[in-house]
Amino acid sequence: MPMITFTAEGRLDGDSARVTIKDTELKIGLMGSDDPTPEEVLLGAALSCMILTIYYISREMGVQVKNVEGYIEGTLDPKGFQGDPNIPPGLLQVKYDLTIDSDDERMDEVMKLSMRRCPLKDTLMRRVDVDVSWKIRKT
Repeated sequence: MPMITFTAEGRLDGDSARVTIKDTELKIGLMGSDDPTPEEVLLGAALSCMILTIYYISREMGVQVKNVEGYIEGTLDPKGFQGDPNIPPGLLQVKYDLTIDSDDERMDEVMKLSMRRCPLKDTLMRRVDVDVSWKIRKT
């Protein structure tokens, strides 16, 4: 299977960012706003990725899963975002809490494979090559 590229587009809208993914627009705000923060959106994506990975692998193995529910929590020290050079600006810890309804004895194997194969869990755990370019338009 060839490599897959995912994309999103965004723009500043007042004190929020409007991000479009496929045909869905998300309004994302700063900490303390009523809108979800980028960190919360990341955690939601990571949790949904894990839930869908469990579903995909259970289906791949023929394991009956009645339901998958989860909770995810990320910890961030805002001093890093505010410029403290001794504290990373991003998430410091992420915790998943999952409940799977299944009577199949192979569910532990499904979970071990899911922990290994979940794309966003993997992305959170390893170093990723990131390239940022910019243009400054004179207005």
